[in-house]
Amino acid sequence: YALPIRLDPKVLSGTAAIFFAATNALKLVPYFALGQFDATNLIASAALMPLAPLSTIAGAWLVRRMRPEVFYPFTYATVAVVAVKLLWDGIVGLW
Repeated sequence: YALPIRLDPKVLSGTAAIFFAATNALKLVPYFALGQFDATNLIASAALMPLAPLSTIAGAWLVRRMRPEVFYPFTYATVAVVAVKLLWDGIVGLW
């Protein structure tokens, strides 16, 4: 929804980060209720946690240096790749 508005890349990235942080926070209670947090998931999360600040810094660095003429095609391409992967997983999951 936000990509066609062509916000400044920093504003779009910040908005997306806040949206996904809020969405993930809202998912915590149902995930706990469904028993999705077991030792395996929590160990994997703890192992990956040091990468979160590094990825955030790398993403912020990239967004600051990328011109909007490059940022938007790159973002659309990334969304397309993720969409194909999700479709593939869904189709394979049917069999």
